[in-house]
Amino acid sequence: NMTFGASPGMGPVRLDALTGCEGLSVCDLTGAERFLVWAMRWESAVHDDPDFARDCLQESFDRAGLSTASSIFRSYVAIVHGAPLPSSPASRLGCWRINAMEASTLHAIACLQAGLFGDAWRTVSSLCTRACATRALLALGELAEELTLIGGHIRPWPALQRANRR
Repeated sequence: NMTFGASPGMGPVRLDALTGCEGLSVCDLTGAERFLVWAMRWESAVHDDPDFARDCLQESFDRAGLSTASSIFRSYVAIVHGAPLPSSPASRLGCWRINAMEASTLHAIACLQAGLFGDAWRTVSSLCTRACATRALLALGELAEELTLIGGHIRPWPALQRANRR
């Protein structure tokens, strides 16, 4: 089971109260959601020692009970994010705001966990080209399944769902 000790101070925020991701803090996320945001930020940053960075991510996935999902996750981030950002991991990890890629990824995983494949497709295809979206969705599908197996539930973002249906 997920053993992410830190829980939101005032309980998880209702994501449907948001118009998007503005104003949402990393602190408003559940443990599983925080882990995924951290992992996206870690994987999308430039590291002085790429081997250490990969090992660190793998160890984090191991500790979370998601050992087999690490390489799948890394390929997903490479597809939707592209080249790593030139900022240091420390500056990326310290940001409390959720960006659109992070919110969309969380929403797509929630859709996959709920069996809403059309909604997941629309969300992922908003992040990259249609050709890349197929590969990205397959990777996220495996990650969503692994998360479900260890009890990692990700909440949907109704604001994103409404936007993607337009």
